[in-house]
Amino acid sequence: MSRSGKLTAAEAKLKKKDYDRKRREKLKNSPKSLEKLREKERLKYLKKKEKGQVKSFKIPERNLNVRKNLARLMNETPPASPVSLVESGSRVNAVKDDTAAFYDEDNS
Repeated sequence: MSRSGKLTAAEAKLKKKDYDRKRREKLKNSPKSLEKLREKERLKYLKKKEKGQVKSFKIPERNLNVRKNLARLMNETPPASPVSLVESGSRVNAVKDDTAAFYDEDNS
C-alpha cells in the first residue's frame, strides 16, 4: 500500500492538534520548562496589552458609565440661554481686566 502524497485538511488539523497536545504535556511535566513557558506567555500577554490588542474588560464599563452620566446631566440641565456675541466679547474683556487688576494689586 502506498501512502497518499497529501493529508486532507481535517487530517492535518488532527495531526497538529495531537502534536501540540503531546508537546504541552511534555513541557508541563518539568517544573523548569513549565516556569519558562509561563514566563513566555506572560511576556507575550504584556506585549499584546501594550500594543492595545488586549483590552481590559473594565474599559467598556467605564465608557458606559460616562455616557450614562452625560445623558443624565443633559436631561437634568436646563438649556442654556442664548448669549449675544457682543455681550460675550465684553464679558471676556471684563474678565481680562479683573485678572490684570488682581495681579497688579499683588505686585504693589
